[in-house]
Parts: sequence; C-alpha cells; structure tokens
Amino acid sequence: MFAEVKRNLPISGNAYDFQIMDQIRAAALDLSRTAEIILPGTIDISIDAETGIVTDRSTLTDPLVTDAIILFCQMRIGNPPNYDKLEKAYESLKGSLRLSGDYTDYPTDPTEPDDGEPDSGEPDGGEDPGEDPGTNPAEGDG
Repeated sequence: MFAEVKRNLPISGNAYDFQIMDQIRAAALDLSRTAEIILPGTIDISIDAETGIVTDRSTLTDPLVTDAIILFCQMRIGNPPNYDKLEKAYESLKGSLRLSGDYTDYPTDPTEPDDGEPDSGEPDGGEDPGEDPGTNPAEGDG
C-alpha cells in the first residue's frame, strides 16, 4: 500500500514518509467512519524512527479502495494546484463505494436466526421446558 501511494505522489526521497503513512491511515479512517465502508483488508504501516525503514504489512489490495486512498493522499500532501479536482474525484469515488453493497454490507452472524432477532433461548414454540404440555396450570390438580 505504502509504495503504491508514494509512487502516485510528486515526491522523491524519504522526507515525507511519516506524512504519507499518516495520510494513508487518515484516508482509511475517513472511508470507514464517514462513508461507513468496510475496508476489505487492513492498513499496517510502520516506519523505524532511527533507520527510516518502512515496513508495510497491509493486506488491503482492493483497487477501488486503493484509488480512493491515493486520491486522498494526493489531495492532502503538499499544496496541489488541482486540489478541488482531487477532492471532487475522492468524494465521488467514496460515494460510489458507499452505495455499493460490496463495501457496506456487514457479514451476518451464522448463529443468529434468519429473522435477525437474537435467539430467545427457549425451544421452538415458546413453551417452558419444565411444564407438561398436556396440563393446564390454571385448572389446578383437579
């Protein structure tokens, strides 16, 4: 993720690596919080403060989400002359991702009943398992 984003920025050298890492994280948060997008992977980037070596263990490889993160970083790093165009493109892509069920449908819990209601814990029919279904407690002993 880190290398792909950096390749798409007008930056050479390592002076902005910490800012790039922070903006990638900010983009992921923006997508997941403001657009309620479920990221199909993780962002896991670290930079050794002494050596400057970037370690990227990110598992996010979805091309549309990656494009959105790249646009976010292009918009936020430096002072791009086309900021408005980048912002419009980012917001448009974010909106498309939000409308797509592929990025917003939360996986269902296979232990829950099909009606979406949590299981009441009672056997089917709602009867108390301690009662004899052939007697009516309101009738008394008889």
